Amino acid sequence: MQKTAIIAEYNPFHNGHLYQAETARLETEAEAVIAIMSGQFTQRGEPAAFDKWSRARAAVETGAIDLVVELPTRYGVQRADRFASAAVHLAERMDCQTLSFGSESGDVSAIQQAAKSEIESKPAYRDAFQSALKEGLSPAKASSTAFASLYPDFDLTLPNNILAYHYAQAASSINLHTVRRLGAGYHDTGVSDVMSATGVRAHYLEAGSVRAVPEATRRLFERQSMAHWSLYWPMLQYKLRTTPKYVLEQLVGIDASLSPRLIEAGMEPTFERALSKMLTRRYTRTAIQRALVSVLIHFERTELPVRFDDVPYVRPLAFNPVGRRVLNELKKTVPLLSKYHPDLAFEARVTEAYRLPLGLSRPEYRETPQFIDSK
Repeated sequence: MQKTAIIAEYNPFHNGHLYQAETARLETEAEAVIAIMSGQFTQRGEPAAFDKWSRARAAVETGAIDLVVELPTRYGVQRADRFASAAVHLAERMDCQTLSFGSESGDVSAIQQAAKSEIESKPAYRDAFQSALKEGLSPAKASSTAFASLYPDFDLTLPNNILAYHYAQAASSINLHTVRRLGAGYHDTGVSDVMSATGVRAHYLEAGSVRAVPEATRRLFERQSMAHWSLYWPMLQYKLRTTPKYVLEQLVGIDASLSPRLIEAGMEPTFERALSKMLTRRYTRTAIQRALVSVLIHFERTELPVRFDDVPYVRPLAFNPVGRRVLNELKKTVPLLSKYHPDLAFEARVTEAYRLPLGLSRPEYRETPQFIDSK
């Protein structure tokens, strides 16, 4: 079976995602389109707008996706290279022939050439990177600045280009296919028929209405409360005010320099005010949000994967009849977790933290993959 993988968060699934998935199916001649999707928290360190089961179901209900599998949290809430390494590994482990992704570039050969340039292994890159760090830039910004100084032909500051670049670096046996990003960029909050996920969420919070999404996603907004950081602030306040500094520094993404900032920010009345107190050139919003996810779920450094290119299982979240055929084939060759398993204990903890402010009633161990009959 010709299978095309898409690495996604669907936070939420919008018209741009629909266009990308349908274009990928057509241009790669895919019989099955498989989404490898982040769980309850996103790569940039935010609570997903809706829980992973609901987002997976909505994606399959659109008809553009046949199967959604989970990218586990320990791999998903990570910097771009680790996130990409884990997700690409899953795609290859499922024997997908093609990985399709959106990019600002829209030119797969340019992405591959940039990835093969090995700029980051050159002494000049390391010197430029260290110089940028000394200027107070965050590691991510320092990296893109150093890269641009040596390889100006590819813009590594754009969010989708960054991920595309790391997908190309991680790819071993899989072919690459890209679709030029349609409409708004990731951080764009403008209102149109094709909006970014950020824009869809911002418009809903400001106007109370939903734009630029398929009907399956619209129903999600009608049925459920949308998660956002402000809902989690009371929980975080408690943790930041009561967790010793040395314990905070054992968590992923928190060092001796950031821990006092977190503790001080815990005294602020709102999430946005706390965030503004912590933002610096070194500590970007994304870095702080990932650190706060670590606090919320108590993600210790000892729980980090030894390798990020070796996800130990495939876990389906939702599928249609085509996805069922894929799963029937996969179970012959890979560890397939369709029921609760001890390996999911970490995800169960994540879900408990995620669901509490939202009033969601189903714990992780009660969830099973959802079959969506497309007839």
